[in-house]
Order: sequence, then structure tokens, then C-alpha cells
Amino acid sequence: MIHVFSIRFRIAAWYFLSAAPILIVLAVGSWFAMRASMYQGIDEELFRRTLGVEQFFQTRGDNSIPELQRELTNGPDLPLGGGLFQVFDAEGSLLFESPAIARHNASHPGRHSPGEKPVYRNSGPSGPRVRLGARSTAINGKVITIQVAEPLRSFDESLTDFAHVLYLAIPILLLAIAAAGFWLGGRAMAPVERIILEANAIGANNLTARISVPKPRDELRTLSETLNAMLERIESSVNRLGQFTADASHELRAPLTLIQTAAEYTLRRERSREEHLEALRKILYETKRTSALVDRLLELARADSGKSQLHLMPMDLAELLNEMAESGASLARKKQIQFTAHLDTVPVQILADDSSLREVFIILIDNAVKYTARKGSISLRLSMDAAFAMVEVADTGVGIVSDDLPRVFDRFWRADKVRSREMGGTGLGLSIAKWIVDQSGGVITVASEFGVGSNFTVKLPLLSQASRRN
Repeated sequence: MIHVFSIRFRIAAWYFLSAAPILIVLAVGSWFAMRASMYQGIDEELFRRTLGVEQFFQTRGDNSIPELQRELTNGPDLPLGGGLFQVFDAEGSLLFESPAIARHNASHPGRHSPGEKPVYRNSGPSGPRVRLGARSTAINGKVITIQVAEPLRSFDESLTDFAHVLYLAIPILLLAIAAAGFWLGGRAMAPVERIILEANAIGANNLTARISVPKPRDELRTLSETLNAMLERIESSVNRLGQFTADASHELRAPLTLIQTAAEYTLRRERSREEHLEALRKILYETKRTSALVDRLLELARADSGKSQLHLMPMDLAELLNEMAESGASLARKKQIQFTAHLDTVPVQILADDSSLREVFIILIDNAVKYTARKGSISLRLSMDAAFAMVEVADTGVGIVSDDLPRVFDRFWRADKVRSREMGGTGLGLSIAKWIVDQSGGVITVASEFGVGSNFTVKLPLLSQASRRN
């Protein structure tokens, strides 16, 4: 079944519509070219005939016009001019005409000077159509005009037959061109149909399948590679979403189980006031932790959907870090950890979101305090080069196994899941920190050695560089 809106049908229609005017122009041009060529052949023949009549008069140059008239009239045959000719004197009077040309009502050609080019024309509308050729010449000092004729019946029939051939050939050629276009369209669309079939076979349960890539380096190869790249991104997104959902479910299950267990245990029998208060404290702690986890999840969900955007403004990084150093020192003192800050009072202008960037350093300093034992140390350092400001948060904590370093910024990843959960961590802080730094045009990296400590580096473009990029 032919679908009129299909590309294949449209290709055939374009072939037809493109070829139609071309064929019509060629047909009309061919008809006129053939007509001109036939006229040229007739005119050349008429010219030879006028020369024959002129030669006849030249050979009898001593005879008077009346004698020539009698000779022409009484001759046994008239091969001159093909039997169709007229002779006029200088005043336009008819000196002689063959009986055959008289039936064609050939009119006087008009006056011409000897030596001028012959004049060719068609006879008037009355009588059979003939082609007339007239040429003037001088005989014994007298000017005469010789006009010969050629019937156009065969000429008209040939042109009519040629026109009929064109009328028949053009529709046939157009149909053949349309059929060829339809066939070529099918050949051209066959790889596209294969891509469609392969794409339709790919579903949520079969995201690993890919579209086969054609060997020729053409648009279809580019399309296949583009679709495969899109499928790679979709598969990666779906896998991340599945992993995220599984991790979120797992993270939410633990506090909800603890809340349920505490409530059931308390309600199992009569409890003292102190036991009720202890159960409520456990429930409140897990509720706060769950609420914090949900807030983090919502923050990441908004970031993934593109609805959460940072409001980048010029700000002084050195001033922000000096404030963060005070907060970090306060947290470290509670755990008897040494906190040192190597900062500069010179303003360091960057383009960032103040509150979001504060969250990044709060996450890094808080993690450093959580995973550093008592009597350990934490340092906060700011340095610059020509284009970037570098902030380092280093600690002498538990460190990270080298195999786990690529997963540090994954959601819900923890180096020590049991201890992290006891400390109130959600496993989302570093993921949020990386998203904020990425949105600020910077880079966050980590270097760590297990049992020795970790060093997180945040690299942010200076204001001059950030403005140039934007």
C-alpha cells in the first residue's frame, strides 16, 4: 500500500514535478528545433531552385522577354523551380508563372534589389500552404524577381507526427521517472526502515541493544551513531535512576525500620517515663536524619531535572573561606582536632553562588572532622595561579582505598557505611558538592591514601576568566 505522506512517495512526487517542466521545455524546444531545421532545409532547396531559374535566363540573355515567355509557355515540361515558380519585372508585373503555382495564390514578394539576400516566407491563409523563396537578379540590364515555391504538406505532416510522438512520449517518460523515483526512494529508505525496526525492538528491558551502523560514511551512518550515542545516554540515565532508587530505598528503610522498632518495642508493655523518653529520642533522631536525607534527595532531583539553578554573582572567595575557617575550627575543637588555615587577606574575586559554595566547604570540612580521629589535624589552604583559585581541605583521617577513589562522588557511596550512618551521614554530600562546583565552572578532585588521610581540592576560575567564558 502506498502512503501518500511517506518520504518514498514524496521522493517520487519530487522526481515527477522536477522532471515535468524539464521534459516540457525539452519537448517544446525539440519541436521548434525540428521546425527550424526543416525550414532551413526547404530554404536551401528553394535557393538552389532560384539559381536554376536564374541560370536559365542567363543562358538566354539575348532573347527578349516575350520570346522567353513563349519558350516557357510552349516548353514540353517545366523542371525549373521544381515546377513552381514565378517571374516578375522591376515594376512588379508578372512576366510568367507556372500553372502549378497559380493554384497556390502566391502573392508578389515585393521589390528587392539585385544582390540582396533571398526572402523566404509562407503563403497566405487561402489555398494550400507553400514556402516561398524570392531573389532578384539583373538580366541584360533588366531586373527581374524570381520566386519559387515548395508545398508544406509533408512539412506540416512531419511536424504533426512529431508533436504526436511528443504528446505520447512525455506522459510515458514522466510515469517512468516517477516509478524510478519511487523505486529509488524505496532503496534509499530501506536502511531507514531497518533503523526503525531495530529502534522499535529496543525497550526498557533491552537497553543494551544497539542499532547496526552502516559501513558507508554517509548521513545514515551519522544517524545510526547519533541514535546509539543517545541510547548510551538513556541506558546510563536509566541505570543511574535505578541505582539511585535502590539506594534511596535502602537508605530510607534503615531509619524507618528503627522508628518502627522503637515504637513497637515501647508499646509492647508498660514502660516507665524514662523508657518512653528514650524511645522518643531515638524516634526523633531517626526522624531528623530521614528528613535530612529527603531534603538531600529533593535537592538532587531538582538538580537532575534542571529546575535548580545557581545564581552566580561576583564574590570574594578569601572572605568566604575566612568565615568557613572559624566554623571549621569550632567543629574541630569539639573533637580535639587541630585545625589550621592558610588563607590570604587579599580579595580573590570569583563568579559563584555564595550560599551554594558555602555548602560545598561545609560538606568538605564536616567530612574531614567526621573521618579524622582525635588528635588528628585538618588544614584549609587557598592558592592561586593566573586563571584559577585552588582551595584544599586536607585531613589526617582514615583515608580512602585507591579502588574506591573513582566512586567518591557517587550518590550514597561511603567509605565506611556503618560508621557514616552512625555519624548521621547520608552519602549524598559529596555528590551535591560536585554538582555545585560543576555548575560554577570549576572542578573538584580528591587524593587519598588509606590510613593516612585525604586531600580534596576545589578549583574555581577567577572572575576575569569566568566572565570571558560567559
